[in-house]
Amino acid sequence: MAWLGALVLFVGAVLTFAVGGDVGGLDATTIGIVGMTVGGVLLVIGIVRLRRRPRPSGARSPSGAIRGGVQARVQDQVYRTSKGKIIAMIAVVIYILSPVDLIPDVFLPVGIIDDGTAFAWLLFAIGQEVSRKRRSALPARER
Repeated sequence: MAWLGALVLFVGAVLTFAVGGDVGGLDATTIGIVGMTVGGVLLVIGIVRLRRRPRPSGARSPSGAIRGGVQARVQDQVYRTSKGKIIAMIAVVIYILSPVDLIPDVFLPVGIIDDGTAFAWLLFAIGQEVSRKRRSALPARER
């Protein structure tokens, strides 16, 4: 969900800052702002989902069987993103969406570059966390 949110946020930003005129009878800037808002919400939801805990070891699997010893231990060791990194990623989303910046967007192109840099870090951080989570979910022999 984080990747979809990042894509919608990026398309919204392009519509807001680079495309002029009307799109389907609506102002491109308005569509872009709505897209950025929806993308930001999806992105925050995706980021928060990175922190989800695995099921407790005594939990039943979808088939109804109680998980066995080795499988339960492996699933309990699934990587979880730290609270600090989650907070940093959400702060970056808020910074990107906020009209208040360190360098205002009216100072082109430097004003856009600071948002772009924050967005690039966010994509890198999400990719890193997803990769770590997938790697830790694999059994030791497949790593």
